[in-house]
Amino acid sequence: MRGEYSTHQKRELLKFLKERNMQHFSVDDVVFEMQDRGEKIGRSTVYRYLELLAEQGTVRKYTGVQGVTQYQHVEDDSQCDEHFHMMCSKCGDLLHVDCKLMHTLCRHMMEDHGFQLDPRETILVGVCARCRAGGEGMDHGADHA
Repeated sequence: MRGEYSTHQKRELLKFLKERNMQHFSVDDVVFEMQDRGEKIGRSTVYRYLELLAEQGTVRKYTGVQGVTQYQHVEDDSQCDEHFHMMCSKCGDLLHVDCKLMHTLCRHMMEDHGFQLDPRETILVGVCARCRAGGEGMDHGADHA
C-alpha cells in the first residue's frame, strides 16, 4: 500500500515538473503548490525525489539569489552542456545564454590562461531586462527561457 502511495506522489510530482518545464522553483514552492492541488506530499519526499532527478539529469539544481536551492526541470539535461547561464539577482530567473561571444570567451580562457570554463556551472549574475524596466522582485518563471 505504501509503495502505491509513493508511486502516486512521484507520478504527480513528475507531472507538476513537466507542466513547469524550464521554470525554477524551491522545494517549498513545490510542496505548497502540490498541497494547493490537494496532494498530500511532504517536504522530505519532494526533496528526495528532486535530488534523485537532479542526479539522473532530469532536473537542474543551482543556488538561487537568496542562497536557496532552486530546481529547474529540463527534458534533456544535455541542453545545458554547451551554453552558459545568467541569473537575475532581483527575480531569480535563470536564463540560458547561447552566444558566440561566450564561446569565444571560453576559448580565450583556455588558450590564454589555461583555464577551462564549464558552461554547465558558469552563471553570470546581473539584472534582467524586465526587472530593469520596473518589474523588480517579480517571479517571471519561464517567460525568459
